[in-house]
This record gives sequence, structure tokens and C-alpha cells, in this order.
Amino acid sequence: MLWRYRKEILLSFFLLLASFIGIKSSNCKILWVKENETSRPQKEFFSHKGIELEKIFINELLSENRRLYEILELKEKSSCSFRKVARVIRMESVGWPTGILLDSGREQSIKKGMTVLDQNGSLVGRVAKVNERTSLVMTLLHPGSKVSGLIQRTREVGILSGGHPGILELNYLPKESEARRGDIMLTSGLSTLYPKGLPIGRVLKVREANSSFFLKITVNPAVSFSKLEEVLIIQ
Repeated sequence: MLWRYRKEILLSFFLLLASFIGIKSSNCKILWVKENETSRPQKEFFSHKGIELEKIFINELLSENRRLYEILELKEKSSCSFRKVARVIRMESVGWPTGILLDSGREQSIKKGMTVLDQNGSLVGRVAKVNERTSLVMTLLHPGSKVSGLIQRTREVGILSGGHPGILELNYLPKESEARRGDIMLTSGLSTLYPKGLPIGRVLKVREANSSFFLKITVNPAVSFSKLEEVLIIQ
């Protein structure tokens, strides 16, 4: 039940904290003015800056609360086994990261091979290495990443590979395929790596490959890696 009302609890906490910060900040300003006679423009400047900093701090806390609430809602709807919400503490190649370091490891029951999602439930990748308090995620963009993907509309299955800046490539779809731009890609569930039905991305471009048998299809990942701050780890 506590998880269910987390949003309301955290929001109340943030408002109380903001009120406390405001009171404390005001007291500090009063004492500072008493001890140091300053001109009116200086006092107004520092007062304005203090208010702006408080607003930035509160907005950042509320933004984090919204993201965590989305992840918790996803956890309640998901049929997968929920393990942990983890924070991103480092990215290898920011923007198009092939590896992401998380703040959770063996102490938090994280294991190699676990699936990692963003706050919307889209596939980020899987845990490749686990330490005591951290773990490394191999993202979909990693050159070694291979995912069995399903085109939701046509029900065709191909292999999505990483190693291409910002995009994925869908291989082994025949020229007779009806795939087209905008088609949604999901995990097929035909491998042991990922559960079935997780959003991967959308088809960006369909063209003929050098081979006379297959198409060359590029896919835009559903995850916005540049905005990734927290992830959901499932099993």
C-alpha cells in the first residue's frame, strides 16, 4: 500500500522541505542584513538569486518524483518479475551509449542477464556485468547486441543488431516483406534473453540490401538514451 501512495507522500515531503528551505533561507538573509549593512540593490540581488535556486531545487525534486512514479506504475502493470529501480551514474559514449553503469549490484540482488527498461517500459538492454554495488548494462546500441524482434503489424521476425550510431538494423527480412516506415518493433520472445512484447522502436527506413534475398531496415530505438536517468530492472 505504501508504494501505491508514494507519489502523494513524496509530494507532501517536497512541499514541506521547500517550506523549511524557504524559512531557513529567509532567516539567513535577515541575519546577514543585520550583520552586514549592504545597499538595497545588493539585497534584492541575493534575495532574487535565493528564490531562483529554491525553485530550481524544488522543480528537480518534482521531476524526479514524476519519473519514479511512472516506473512504479509500470511495475504494477507489468507481468514480469520486478527487481529494482536503479539510477544511471555513468554512460559510455553519452548520447548513443553502448554501456550504462547503474548504482545497484549484487547487494541489491541484481544478476547478469536481467532485462533493463526505461520508465515507459521500452527495452534499454540487459545486465552484462555485476559488481557488489554497481552493474553494467549492455544497451541495444552495443555492437555485440542482438535481439530477436517482431514487427507488430505484419508479425514478421528478424534480428535487430547494434553497432550503428543512434539506430538499430533489422536483418533477415525477405524482399517480399510488407514492413514499412512507422511499424512498431517488439521483442519476439523467441530467445531466452528477453521477455516477449517489450517495445524496441519503430521502423525508420526500408530499402533493398546488396543481397538479392533480403531488405535492409533501420529502426529508431524507443528509448531516449540522452534523457535516461532511472531504469527498471526485471527478470
